[in-house]
Amino acid sequence: MDQITDVQCSAETETLMTLSRLFTYPELLPDGRDLARIFPQAGPVPACPSLTGLQNRYVSLFINRLPEVPCIPCGSWYLEGTLMGPSTMKLAGLYREYGFETTEMPDHICVELEFLAILSTLVHQAPGDDYKDQVTTDLNFVTNHLAAWTPDFFGRVASWDTDGFYGDLAGMCQMISSTTGLWPLQTAAVPGYRTGL
Repeated sequence: MDQITDVQCSAETETLMTLSRLFTYPELLPDGRDLARIFPQAGPVPACPSLTGLQNRYVSLFINRLPEVPCIPCGSWYLEGTLMGPSTMKLAGLYREYGFETTEMPDHICVELEFLAILSTLVHQAPGDDYKDQVTTDLNFVTNHLAAWTPDFFGRVASWDTDGFYGDLAGMCQMISSTTGLWPLQTAAVPGYRTGL
């Protein structure tokens, strides 16, 4: 592998890992390096409220809000209309094949982005053609899975958090995907899945 490809792989992986961290429940305010990686050309980095304010916003958008959670961060909700649907179970099985463990829902945005980063690294480091073909197949599945549900998810986040950190983050995810191709943000046809509710 040449040096440019190594750098591109490293940058792609780090961007995916950064997005994963930023979509995880915040135990601390976001790291300045993470913010700079995601918001480099967008002008000023969005202001984060206090840690408690950011945690409250996360909960109200993604975990618990009456009468319903506005931005469920799990793919099966958008694809199948339920949590822990067939696509979730397929992802969980794929994670087990790679020894990847999570305490979150397998199709939670932060988990899928982290696993996509891992597969992106593995596909560039695959020792043989058969293994590389399998990792590429799995990478394509996760990429297509994300492409099938994240447009709806990011759109909801942006509309429910119009002047907040997560709305800005969702907008940047849409821009990053369209300009870098980390995963294509379009309504994709994933066999056996609905593409929205």
